[in-house]
Amino acid sequence: MVDDDYLFLNSSKLINTYKEKKVSPVEVTKAALDRSRYIQQECNAFTEYFDKIALKNAKQAENSYLGKSHEPRPLEGISLAVKEEFAFINSCRSSGSKIFKDRVDNFTDVYIQRLLDGGSIPLFKTTTPEFCLLGTTWSDLHGVTTNPWNKKYTPGGSSGGSGVALATGACTIASGSDIGGSIRIP
Repeated sequence: MVDDDYLFLNSSKLINTYKEKKVSPVEVTKAALDRSRYIQQECNAFTEYFDKIALKNAKQAENSYLGKSHEPRPLEGISLAVKEEFAFINSCRSSGSKIFKDRVDNFTDVYIQRLLDGGSIPLFKTTTPEFCLLGTTWSDLHGVTTNPWNKKYTPGGSSGGSGVALATGACTIASGSDIGGSIRIP
């Protein structure tokens, strides 16, 4: 069982714990996925999970740190939340809209691909308001995403799902975007 403190480490510190073999990427990935499922019940911040990919990538990262494969990349074993507006191959990208609820991507956005190429591990997609156009995170498709510290408040938007994921230790890094405060508000 992974101590919750590992879920709240920044990427640099977590990478150091991997190098020192205090904890493995597989253990942290499993703990983060478990935590995200608990948080989902409380906050409704996630739209899709990538367990199979995440655990496969975590095992590859673990082998890297154990010297059984390639040298660890800059983000090797670091968990990633993918905002619903970004394409990730074979995942749904609805942008919070019922219009696009069945859209499945056949490519990955460059932004996300660069994080993956750096060794990050995609765990899940996070909620956004419809078309990412509100300062709160709710949509007819996914419902309301609530603030993890007070259900009466919003986690902001449009990157509210990513904000919840980071604030609760469900991931180490999260994708976001900002036009009118979408990262600054959460």
